[in-house]
Amino acid sequence: MNLTGLGVLNAAMLLGLAGVAIPVVIHLLNRRNDPVVDWGAMQFLEFSPRERRRLNFAELLLMLARMALLALVALALARPFWTPRPAGAASTAGGAGASATRRDVVLVLDGSSRMGRQGGGSTPRGRSIAWAREFVKRLRPGDSVAVLVAKDRVRPLVDPPSFDLARVDKALADAPAARGSSDLPAAIGEAFRILERTQNPARDVIVLSDGRRSAWRPGDSGRWSLLRDLRRRMPTPPRIWAPAFAPAQDADGPPDGSVGPLALSRAVLTPGLPVEVSADVANAGPGPMTRPVELVVDGKAVPGSSRVVGPIPAGGKAPVAFRTQFEEAGSHLVAVRLAPDPDPLPVDDESARPVSVASALPVLLVDGEPGLEPLSGEVDFLRAALAPTGDPSPLVKASTVPLAEFRAEMLKGKRVAVLANVERLGPELSAAIGAFVESGGGLLIAPGDRTDADALNDRVARNWLPARVGPLKGDFARKQAVAHPVPRTFDGPALGPLGKGDAPALAEADLFAYRALTPATGASITARLDTGDPWIVERPHGKGRVALLAGPIDAEGGTLPVNPDFVPWAHELIAHLAAGAEGPRSIRPGEPLEFPLDPPPPEGVKALTLTTPSGSKVELPVLRAGNSARVRQVDTSEPGIYRLSLPAPPGTFAYAAVAGDDRENDPSPLEPAEAEVLARGWPLTFDPNPEQLSSRLLAVDRVRRSEFWQGLIFAALGGLCLEVWLTRRMARRQGLA
Repeated sequence: MNLTGLGVLNAAMLLGLAGVAIPVVIHLLNRRNDPVVDWGAMQFLEFSPRERRRLNFAELLLMLARMALLALVALALARPFWTPRPAGAASTAGGAGASATRRDVVLVLDGSSRMGRQGGGSTPRGRSIAWAREFVKRLRPGDSVAVLVAKDRVRPLVDPPSFDLARVDKALADAPAARGSSDLPAAIGEAFRILERTQNPARDVIVLSDGRRSAWRPGDSGRWSLLRDLRRRMPTPPRIWAPAFAPAQDADGPPDGSVGPLALSRAVLTPGLPVEVSADVANAGPGPMTRPVELVVDGKAVPGSSRVVGPIPAGGKAPVAFRTQFEEAGSHLVAVRLAPDPDPLPVDDESARPVSVASALPVLLVDGEPGLEPLSGEVDFLRAALAPTGDPSPLVKASTVPLAEFRAEMLKGKRVAVLANVERLGPELSAAIGAFVESGGGLLIAPGDRTDADALNDRVARNWLPARVGPLKGDFARKQAVAHPVPRTFDGPALGPLGKGDAPALAEADLFAYRALTPATGASITARLDTGDPWIVERPHGKGRVALLAGPIDAEGGTLPVNPDFVPWAHELIAHLAAGAEGPRSIRPGEPLEFPLDPPPPEGVKALTLTTPSGSKVELPVLRAGNSARVRQVDTSEPGIYRLSLPAPPGTFAYAAVAGDDRENDPSPLEPAEAEVLARGWPLTFDPNPEQLSSRLLAVDRVRRSEFWQGLIFAALGGLCLEVWLTRRMARRQGLA
């Protein structure tokens, strides 16, 4: 609020002026007409006309004094100020006027990785910190400064605001390295929270960034509307300044290469089972890029994995894929990295992902038609493929049970269950299987000649069955092929690789008969037959997943069990189902991180060392409960790989990842139209020239703005004395009369 040099800092207190009407109301209520009773001596008690006028005048003065007293108190609480302005002086954004008034400032530093991009001999981070330190040095005594770092979560460097400017300068000099992504709207909201508790009359929020759109989140219109409302409700709304320290572009400099997030062909890994690791290599320019890229496991490059990718044009991407396998169970770290080379932003030259290799997956095979001879049962070929006899370290720990002996409690502790040519399930078993899948288990159903389709489609099973089982096509007894799988229709990371190549082996598998499948709502067809009918239909249910085959997996149903790709097909399908519907869950910044310790360390081990993505080390206490143990890290504000040193065997680690924001990979700047929308309706100023902004912020008028609320307080005290004196005098006159 500002009228030619006059204004108030707390306009809400002006509502207190309504209290001026209280004395008037009391005065009017006291003038109400009471009944008059005349009696003989009344004439000797009545006031004379002259005395009556004096008394009315005293009452009027008393009412005015009380009104003035309330008005002075309300005005003093509003903190009025007076600034004589030179003619033609311009006002700054926000309507407060430039002055040497004490100010509270919140500096917001963009802490994202791209603030560290080299160009022109500097980085946006270095230039923004240098600007902030110079700005702090120019502040006056009585100014306060808070410093926030905007990452995935806002981190305070100086909070509450400090009047010790030397302390603020040291905090800026020791600011953490740029890493991860940033959320500037969240940081601005935190700055508003800080300024709600400050006292200086001038307040500013200064956001120091490289001007990228991913940090400003222009698409989150709801959050920006909330920020405008929060500022509007503040007693003294601050101004917001956004100088942009755009990275300098070296036209003849090296290109900026990066590796995107890793994708694995399966979420559940076992020793000896190959897995495909893929990623995208991007080039942010300038100019084309050709660089070697390699696969790294547990910090060591995999021999023979290095290959040259490119040339990739500026702004382009190229996919890379590696195939590897793990020989030992436990926690491992997989990474794809570009070979060392001059790069404006080397922090994103590597992308890593922790993986857990299980010793063996527990799988339950339910045989609907057990055989009397070897390899004559419904699950004999599948068991041989998953856990060959005599293998000391099988990939799958398979147990077989006939349908007649199958009980619901047998599902406990299993990752996958297989129902092969099962005739029917009772309501209790059907409900138990549904609960098993809902809790995260995987289920494979292979109907055969004994399967009762109507029983399988019952009311209970429809909750988790991915497709309705229809009539049988073909004849098992005739042993004639009626269909073949079509590998080019294989979909998803599990079966997709088996459909590659000029002549996939699975295309030669004969099916003597199969069931017509009608997919349910939410189901997907991951493989088809050459007749056009679905071969494999799957659907998530709760935390687990169900896959339904059109035919059996024994020798009576076709030649699939003797196909060269049957073993990898079985392994891929079982591993896919073991991963559940959700797959591996990524920890987001701020969520607690837990490492289960199996086996528990010795009793003498009280703490383990955790290395954070920035390289700092934290001692975490070992938390024990019965026969289990774990460690817990609460501070996960920094995205990246966390490495826990294990006590045994020496030199081994457990890995975990805190995922960053994928939008950080977008280097595009905030568009002028987007900046205009963000600045509309409030004093948010985007300034492309940070060098001049400092002088604009600290500009001083010749005459300093002065507050005079103290004088109003003294005037109110004088009014109180006048009110007491008038009250006593009027009472004395009435007594004398």
